[in-house]
Amino acid sequence: MPATVLEKPETTRLSEQKHVYRPAVALYDSNDAYVVLVELPGADEKGLQVRIEKGVLTIDAPLKLDLPTGARARYCEMRLGDYRRSLDIGEDIDEDKIEATFRSGLLKLTMPKSTTAKTRKIPVKTA
Repeated sequence: MPATVLEKPETTRLSEQKHVYRPAVALYDSNDAYVVLVELPGADEKGLQVRIEKGVLTIDAPLKLDLPTGARARYCEMRLGDYRRSLDIGEDIDEDKIEATFRSGLLKLTMPKSTTAKTRKIPVKTA
């Protein structure tokens, strides 16, 4: 499963741009499935969107901030903005059986392989 980042540059004016951050990702491969772990600290689970189209997995998540109305930053070391990540995962996924869970800022996607993509062992006979 190749993991290619497919980021698109924003086209809005600089004053209208919202910061978009690439979350850290880990990809695991087993015989039956791919597992993708995505770090999304502070993400709003209600706004979390995961989609797959033509072999490209895209994850969008707004950062949830509970600030008083009209609050202005006096000092801030935090990254403020939204998360977005796109990965080229190929088309050997059984898309109807993908499972996603989100807990404590960690998104876990379990993507079963299609039957044609599973690794199989071929016995070798000796002559």
